[in-house]
Amino acid sequence: MTATDDDVITSWRDRVGTLRKRGRVSAAALTVVPAGEIDVRLGRPPASERLSDEERELWERLTFSRRPGWFSGAESLLESYVTAAIYCRRLEATLRKAKPGTSDRYQRLARLHRQSVALAATLATRLRLTPSSKLDKSQPTDGDMPVA
Repeated sequence: MTATDDDVITSWRDRVGTLRKRGRVSAAALTVVPAGEIDVRLGRPPASERLSDEERELWERLTFSRRPGWFSGAESLLESYVTAAIYCRRLEATLRKAKPGTSDRYQRLARLHRQSVALAATLATRLRLTPSSKLDKSQPTDGDMPVA
């Protein structure tokens, strides 16, 4: 049978693409985006040019570990956190190599490390990266009732 306008099957296949459901389209149906159109970088801030390769890697891991838009408006705070976290790692490596004791150099390194860890912890809390920032204090986490 030839494919003409009189052919019911051929004309039906042409029309299937134009058919829609009747009635009102729900808000949930309007939010559906085809998987091929999703860009995972959308809503994630790009790393600054000032960052080193190590800092860029941490930036990428952090931004892709959270939902898009998580850090919108807090890019400078995130950059400060990334810099502080890498600085902490470098200080820890230097402290491991240094001979522990009462030497002036070791004490200065230890004090710098404590201060940088405190700064990184504060920034992580402000950016809501820590587990405690995601927990509700009124709900028990292990099944026991909270102790007053």
